[in-house]
Amino acid sequence: MNAVFLNGLALWALLLALALPAFAEDYAAADAVSAEDDYITCWKQPCIYAAGSEWSEENPNGVAVAVAMGTESIVTDGELKYILTNDFSYYGVSNVRFFFEQNDAPATGVVFHIRGGSDGIYRVTEMRKHVAELAARAKNTNPVFTSSPRE
Repeated sequence: MNAVFLNGLALWALLLALALPAFAEDYAAADAVSAEDDYITCWKQPCIYAAGSEWSEENPNGVAVAVAMGTESIVTDGELKYILTNDFSYYGVSNVRFFFEQNDAPATGVVFHIRGGSDGIYRVTEMRKHVAELAARAKNTNPVFTSSPRE
């Protein structure tokens, strides 16, 4: 019985040793992404939501990501930017712009903007569930949805 247990334990240790470098590479790549230049300040409140909405009106096939970074966020701003940039790229949207500001609440909130509209406010743990649908909306080339209401 002990030999079987030890063989199983050795197998798990081997699998873990093989998987860890892949996870380490993802985290290293996420650490290399900086969101420092994406922090904004403005007089309009809520600042990031207004800026995201305005940017998305001017970029009808892009996605603006407005992020209020929490004081106890489970991810860094660079990790969040890396993850969402890759997720949107996977679904065919490369025009993604981030707007960050520091929040005084513990949790991080994420709002997506497409063509001036908004979707969310999502917690970090639920934001990725919406990327495929949002990317499809951003890629919609129907002229009704791509023309600006101000034209």
